[in-house]
Amino acid sequence: MSAPSRQRTPNPHLGAYYGIVTSAFVSLVVVLAMLEQLGWSEGAVARNVILWPVALYLVIAVGTRTLDVEDFFASGRRVPPVYNAFVLAATAVGGIGFFAYTGAIFFLGFDALAIGLGWTSGFLLAGVLFVPYLRKAGAYTLPAFLGQRFRSRPARMAASVLQVPPTALLLAAEIKIAAVAASMFLPLSFSLAVLLVAAFVAAVGILGGMRSLTWTGSAEFIAGAVGLAATLMVVSVLLTNLPAPQFTYSEMFGALQNAETAAGVSPVSPGEIDPAFPATAPTQAAKPFLQPFAAINEPGFVALFLCFTLGTAALPSLLVRSGVTSSVGDQRRSTAWALALVALFAITAPSLAVFAKMLVFRDMALDPTAGLPSWLADLSGWQLMEAADGDGDGVVRAGELLIARDGVALALPMLAELPFVLTALMAAAGLAIALAAAASHLFTLAASLADDVYGVLDRRPIALPRLMAAWAAIAACALAAAVFLFIAEVDALRAAVTAFAFAAATFFPVLLLALWWPRCTAWGALAAMGTGFAILVFFITAGAFGLGETVAGTSAAGLIAAALALGAGVGASLYGPAPSAAEMAYYEEMRKPEGEAIFDRAQKRAATASAAEQ
Repeated sequence: MSAPSRQRTPNPHLGAYYGIVTSAFVSLVVVLAMLEQLGWSEGAVARNVILWPVALYLVIAVGTRTLDVEDFFASGRRVPPVYNAFVLAATAVGGIGFFAYTGAIFFLGFDALAIGLGWTSGFLLAGVLFVPYLRKAGAYTLPAFLGQRFRSRPARMAASVLQVPPTALLLAAEIKIAAVAASMFLPLSFSLAVLLVAAFVAAVGILGGMRSLTWTGSAEFIAGAVGLAATLMVVSVLLTNLPAPQFTYSEMFGALQNAETAAGVSPVSPGEIDPAFPATAPTQAAKPFLQPFAAINEPGFVALFLCFTLGTAALPSLLVRSGVTSSVGDQRRSTAWALALVALFAITAPSLAVFAKMLVFRDMALDPTAGLPSWLADLSGWQLMEAADGDGDGVVRAGELLIARDGVALALPMLAELPFVLTALMAAAGLAIALAAAASHLFTLAASLADDVYGVLDRRPIALPRLMAAWAAIAACALAAAVFLFIAEVDALRAAVTAFAFAAATFFPVLLLALWWPRCTAWGALAAMGTGFAILVFFITAGAFGLGETVAGTSAAGLIAAALALGAGVGASLYGPAPSAAEMAYYEEMRKPEGEAIFDRAQKRAATASAAEQ
């Protein structure tokens, strides 16, 4: 008697469903734009453009709820490549990329592009080195894969515990970004917004796990992409006459340089800007946009790029989605789509920064006789900018203007004097992306703790069923993240750099060895993970050699830790016992792209044996 195989054909109506979602979102914005012109208040416009989409995300989560284990942990392995790519791109970029990274480009110009390039290269590296083989293995989580690859419960539990710092940092950063955006446009305090955001992402995870995460995340990605594209295209038409910001913003470089010079922005030398990386507090834009390696020198730029490349390739929140498509080929295509989407964002973000910077300095410096720009009062009211005419000459220059890094994306529509609905649209778009990323990080963290730690320690399903353990872990992790944000000040971008450094140091070496070196053993895996994590913690806490004190230093520390971890993994594998026959057989099977996932085959055999006994 054989166990029946599951039907893994995607819903043929998905395109129609998400076409309706997109049309509804666009229609909502158009209607609100008309109502704004008819006299609706800014508060009413903002509440409607933000809350209606959030209600739709919750409806999708409720509609995709499940009690099936495979649906909960792997979305039934029937997600089409494009939709999986939507969630992968949203998870990688998140609200951190939407708000903090675009703001960093505004302040640092060329120097900040290392992050976007790292995201893009990381997807390329993951698609070549890791993703196809993880899909063939079929494990629900990254720690579960390591446990199956090395037949080692300690390796599985250690990986689950060690993925807490990077995933928790990203979770806290995304919740903060979403809460700040919500509290700005809704009648909520920051603390209440944090609780509501944490409750929302926990509800999505509890209702349907990976299944709800996938379909709500797809809708959130669409909302984020539409909001960003619509606003940038309108501004691009106003400034360049063409709705293609990725290809037209370079035409403004000459005018931008002139505006910066007139506003008093002059070239700086490395180390002159303190801090080199802009913080969340309002800061002056002291560096010319096109000046390279001024805030971050050449070695720091390379270190930041490589840190985000390796960290993206080995980020648990991304790799956990390696098993949701129907085949290895579909997973490769999904990663390729995600790479294209992230690359599109990476070449779009600079246009947002250039447009914003051009509008700021053009209005302030190139037309001094006109007085202070009209948008300055609006941005000051939203606490996105602070300005003081220190010398009383009626002109606010670069040194007298303080700009909030995470508010540059929201400031752009106001700078262009567009209808308020586009400002609210940008907020709704960034909030959607942040919610998608936060839900992904929360599920990755909680599902692993429930399945890879509790599930290994207590193997009696009667004590706490598998899904109940995951629900409890999701609720507990969401509450812990909210409490952490109440007592700690989190800089979202710096938290992201630290998180990607931890992913690069802890998981990239062990994945490289586990997937590409058959001689690697459980002792080697433990040595690689432990060495990389411990060395990075040492650099960050002790500040050895000055590493860990700056963004570039943290990135360099992550790379050093990754290199030493790779060596430790190789050494421990060579000097320990050789891999068992079962480990070698698993490795050889995992390297074959055709056929069913190894984990699914094992589940079928177990089901068949159980049915035969009955």
